[in-house]
Amino acid sequence: MGTSSDKAALLALLKKYRAGRCTPEEAARIQEWFDSFEELPESEDMRTAADEVVQRTMHTLFPGGKVFRYIMLSAAAVLLVAITGLLFVYGFYTKRPVAVTYSSLTTGKGERKKLTLPDGSILTMNAGSTISIPSNFGDSTREVILTGQGTFDISQNIEKPFIIRTGNIRTVVLGTAFDIKAYPGEKDVQVAVLNGKVRVEKHENNHTEILAPGVTRDQLLTYNEASGKHELKPCKAADIAGWQQNRLFFEQATLEEIAQVLERQYNIHITLNGKAKNRCRYTLLLKNEKLDNALQLIEQLSGISYQVNNNEIKINIASCE
Repeated sequence: MGTSSDKAALLALLKKYRAGRCTPEEAARIQEWFDSFEELPESEDMRTAADEVVQRTMHTLFPGGKVFRYIMLSAAAVLLVAITGLLFVYGFYTKRPVAVTYSSLTTGKGERKKLTLPDGSILTMNAGSTISIPSNFGDSTREVILTGQGTFDISQNIEKPFIIRTGNIRTVVLGTAFDIKAYPGEKDVQVAVLNGKVRVEKHENNHTEILAPGVTRDQLLTYNEASGKHELKPCKAADIAGWQQNRLFFEQATLEEIAQVLERQYNIHITLNGKAKNRCRYTLLLKNEKLDNALQLIEQLSGISYQVNNNEIKINIASCE
């Protein structure tokens, strides 16, 4: 078994192994030592070492009682292996789980960013958005948290689904391209598929409800958080994701919804004054327009009036039609 210093070194190595601090080479040494018990050598050193372990263990289990000496090598060796195995299993299962940390990236108003995720997937973030990536990304799944709007082009990996969490909505994909919109304060979460297929789920109170088992190309799923209702309908996904090319698409949008988008895209502040007499909704596409041109087009379409004062825009919506 070696000298006392060898035994102390082995004991220290076992403690290090149970704490999960061993190098790969040290872990291999421990494994070889475990495997060596399959064929125990007939030696006086092994008998003595096993007997010492048994005595110390019995003193621990029965501190005030009689210590039983086991002089048979087979019994002592079996107990030695059992105790070592139990200590290893106990140490393995009582390790504190490694805390998951998140790395986040945020875009400001009037800002967009394109980034490559750790698995090779591509994400283009719209203005006023945040992506949070956990430290265990890619271990068993690929899961991120999105606030705002982003277009994903997912690197295919059937064994590790890609999951985007937006509030209590989860979009699960294997490999596809799609656009997600989930800004704080806006009533709807939208998922538009450019190509491929995604599954959209609602996860709440440890219960998962499948809203759509398969959203495919040029389909839009809209989920209303207030009512809990969702709708799946055809769409032009390229128009919805056109913000990447400075193309802003609105479909039956209110002036409030249009103003929210303009604030983010042009980094301005808009105040809506007055009360609309009608249920004013508009469908329009702004193609790489300067702010002045965009406001003029909206004015011509809706009948509203507006004033510009530096970075502040006041819109009177009472005259909308």
